[in-house]
Amino acid sequence: MNARIKVRGVYSTAITRLLLDWNYVVVDPSPRIRERFGLDFPEGPHDILICDRDDHQGIEIVGEPERLCQFITFIQERLLDAVVVQLSAEDDNDSLMRGRIEFPGCSKETLDVLRVGVTPTLARHHRLRAIDPKSVERAEIDLQKHPDQKESIERRLLEETILMPLEKCGTVRLEHIRPSGKLARFREGMLIESSEDRIVFKRSFSEGRYDGLDVPIRHGDYGLTELQEGSWVVRHSYFSRDGKPIGEYFNINTPVELYPYGARYLDLEVDVIRRAGEAPFMVDREKLAFLAQTGAISPDLEQKAMEVAEGLMKHMAAS
Repeated sequence: MNARIKVRGVYSTAITRLLLDWNYVVVDPSPRIRERFGLDFPEGPHDILICDRDDHQGIEIVGEPERLCQFITFIQERLLDAVVVQLSAEDDNDSLMRGRIEFPGCSKETLDVLRVGVTPTLARHHRLRAIDPKSVERAEIDLQKHPDQKESIERRLLEETILMPLEKCGTVRLEHIRPSGKLARFREGMLIESSEDRIVFKRSFSEGRYDGLDVPIRHGDYGLTELQEGSWVVRHSYFSRDGKPIGEYFNINTPVELYPYGARYLDLEVDVIRRAGEAPFMVDREKLAFLAQTGAISPDLEQKAMEVAEGLMKHMAAS
């Protein structure tokens, strides 16, 4: 028997649609969810509670361990890049567990589509809710009044919430999220190119060695980082002070999401590296496999990451 689930937060409409489609029992929904679905939902206790993370980049779930793990598998089978970034006993109740799940770009897009089937929804809804919920609410009220203007409303909202703030600040910050949910080493640079789906920024370095390339950083070296909306790859290219290529580092990650400060993605550990004048090679395949073995990611996401890495290797070898 499927679990009885209580859902709250910005993902509640999409998740309720997903749960009902797969015969879960949704209990004690909010008044807005009752209105949107037009159903008689049961009251009573729940087996699993779903609520927002503080940053709205995913959900927190609380429940009995076996049911919780079953539900995590269910979510990962339907949201390709959903990642379990934390799983632990509840602080005040050892019989319950709490899971913290990240919803990267692919998951948000799937949830956007689910929400469209329930109520008027603009592109990038769940991402934009994390940025500026009031602007999204106003825009979707406009959408209800003028459904024929959907594309122009989406374009205006994208410009106001992401593109204009990004161009105005002139700098780019990466939220490079580790599989543990922690932010990796701070990365920031000067914006040198931007469009509605792509940004390029320049970074300078202190002394040390380049990750993966294992070559020294010299005075005046710089890097260019290219970020394409929706891409499973982030490209870092490194150059000497006189513009000669040093090498390239291709990070395999969940689909890139652009934000008003830059971009966000979750690192999938495996990377492809090419030193100048040499053949490309892959690193950290075992770290990706470990994520799947521990249940942090699904087998499908492991397979997708390897397909991306291997496809990139073949493309680079042929070019």
